[in-house]
Amino acid sequence: MTRSHAQTVPGAAPLPPIKRHLRLASEAEVAPTEAGRFAVPLDLHEGAAEPATVPLVLTADEAVALYSKLGALFPIAEGDAR
Repeated sequence: MTRSHAQTVPGAAPLPPIKRHLRLASEAEVAPTEAGRFAVPLDLHEGAAEPATVPLVLTADEAVALYSKLGALFPIAEGDAR
């Protein structure tokens, strides 16, 4: 568990004001941009301030590379289908 995850635990201490982190927005929906890219809404958390939603804009190649990198972190048991 990282410090950023500790905030979701009841009674956990808040992050210091100088700490910043991004999380997938609570009702995140990936949307295409006018330029043909993909926009993923992320919530920027800065200490005790209200989160600000910012888009992570990716090209198709960047989205595929990110998907591949994330998928490599989760081992799939033999025989499991994706």
